[in-house]
Amino acid sequence: MARTKESSSLGSRSARESLKVRREPYWLVLEKGRAIGYRKGNQAGTWIARYYNPAGVPPRIYQALGASDDTSDPDGKMVLSFAQAQAAARKWFETAYHQATGERVQTGPYTIANAVSDYLVDRKRNEAKTADRMAYDFNARVIPSIGTIPVDRLTRKRLELWMDEVAKSPIRRRGKELAPPQTPEEFRARKASTNRLWKNLRAALNLAYRERRVQSNEAWRELKEFRGTTSARIRFLSPTEQVRLVNACPSLDFRKLIKAGLFTGARESELARLKAGDFDPINGSVFIEFSKSGRSRYITLTEEAVAFFSELTTGAPSEKVLFPRETYDRKQKAPRGTWSRSELCRMMAETCKAAELDSMVFHELRHTYASGLVNRGVPLVFVAQQLGHRDTSMVEMHYGHLCQTAKAEAVRKLAPVLGIHQPGGITALKIHGV
Repeated sequence: MARTKESSSLGSRSARESLKVRREPYWLVLEKGRAIGYRKGNQAGTWIARYYNPAGVPPRIYQALGASDDTSDPDGKMVLSFAQAQAAARKWFETAYHQATGERVQTGPYTIANAVSDYLVDRKRNEAKTADRMAYDFNARVIPSIGTIPVDRLTRKRLELWMDEVAKSPIRRRGKELAPPQTPEEFRARKASTNRLWKNLRAALNLAYRERRVQSNEAWRELKEFRGTTSARIRFLSPTEQVRLVNACPSLDFRKLIKAGLFTGARESELARLKAGDFDPINGSVFIEFSKSGRSRYITLTEEAVAFFSELTTGAPSEKVLFPRETYDRKQKAPRGTWSRSELCRMMAETCKAAELDSMVFHELRHTYASGLVNRGVPLVFVAQQLGHRDTSMVEMHYGHLCQTAKAEAVRKLAPVLGIHQPGGITALKIHGV
């Protein structure tokens, strides 16, 4: 609880008696942007609270707190002492903050469910591509278990118990719960999923802390994720398998989309938005304006990929979408449209079966592209730029195991020859009779 601030002119009845009667209150600043005032009247005075936020609309907000105890004993409600007026002002400042910033005024305890809801609103306002997926995960794993807990009563132990519960819970697929994890690999995968969910929940709690909806972040500040949960991706197609996949595509529009995925490593959502004007035949690149991270990037193309995009864009207006759904879409009930996630999964399954390959999702074409670059010795920083990652950490984690051979070849080819050692002419002994 905040300590009562002392004042020689407002702290006692006798001190206030010497003040002149006036409309403008006598102010005492409690902390930056927050003050309490005393308006002296002919008979008694009134306590006033003032909140200032330069970014607020309006920047200053005032609130009458109650009568001062100049002529009556304080009751803590209608008549307030100097200390009681400060306590009432501090309580009102919490509401004033939300009024000044235009945010929702919280009534009752601020729960984890409230923090999650505010975080999702913030993510959608910033056009985060994963906001809907986050909402699904929160509603499945967070809200039913710990959603009603007030954030200021949250403890590290309760969060650890929640993480353990999620790590042991059954796998959910398309809204249905399957069997609980049984094998070490299944437990590893569940812990990895729990870490991703905890990362999002921690971001929601940190947002609540930054916006002063909770006074401390001690409960989650040092809570660690499960360790040893990362696993290098090893699923990718060889060049021969890529040819088989392309040849097995059941329709021309899907074949174009598959080729684009293998040539660029772009996500399906990025390819769906790609237009003819995004291809630069001079520099041999395609421009990805919107990505999962919110950053744009240029993808450098191979000569084969440049020829592919040149054929697609020749004579086409710059606004033409390059990879529309031209065949019948069962979900949209129309012969033309965009590629939905369910249709992509179905088409990929059918194509893999026809190509006699293990079933895979479209996103694994991105892994195939990255793996191909790493295997050919492309520096990881360039691979990260092609994929649109902020740095090389994700590339190193998922594909670093593939670059050992390329690294060895590069070192032997590019490392300088020092000439500081000459062979001594030692030869192996020949053992006779063996």
